[in-house]
Amino acid sequence: MSNTIIALLGQFEQQYSVSTAEITAKIGQLSTVTPPERSDAIKDVRRMLNDVNDLLEQMDLSVRELESGSADRSKYELRVKSYGNDKKALDAELEKAIARLRANTERSELLGDENATLQEDQLIANTERLERTSRKVRDAYRTAVETERIASDVLDDLGRQRETIGRARERLREGDADITRSNQLATNMIHRVIQNRLILLIVFVVLMIFLIVFIYRSV
Repeated sequence: MSNTIIALLGQFEQQYSVSTAEITAKIGQLSTVTPPERSDAIKDVRRMLNDVNDLLEQMDLSVRELESGSADRSKYELRVKSYGNDKKALDAELEKAIARLRANTERSELLGDENATLQEDQLIANTERLERTSRKVRDAYRTAVETERIASDVLDDLGRQRETIGRARERLREGDADITRSNQLATNMIHRVIQNRLILLIVFVVLMIFLIVFIYRSV
């Protein structure tokens, strides 16, 4: 009876070793599993841990069937206890792996949100820069139109001033001609006055001569 139980416990131990080795490998591979498959992989590991727990319970029951106080029972009680501690360590390792995966996922989501926020901020900045550029273009266009209007007004004013200057110059030329004619007329009049006075003077002198001659002869 004791040998049969020990043989059964040997099979349990072999099964335990294979299962725990597979569980350890699967926990280590969780980080490489794609997110859509990760949930199923975690469930698979939990299922295997539950199977190991059932296996340990069977081992514990088998150990209790050994003779109380015997060396074999003491030996297997220690082994089952050690296997239980190893199983708890695997449970803790799984939870740590899950926590790391969750943290990585949250960090990735946070980075994704930050990237999305960064892209949104960049889009807003580009939009604002485009709006500023558009405003500058509109302002430049309005300035160009206003400058063109002012230039047109200035050219019109210059044209009117040129016409005014031309008319003034023409009037000056006409005035110069009138002044020239007036000067000539005044000169002619002065000449005529001088001539008339000379004639009167000559007539007066002649009359005086005749008068003197007449008086002289009369005496």
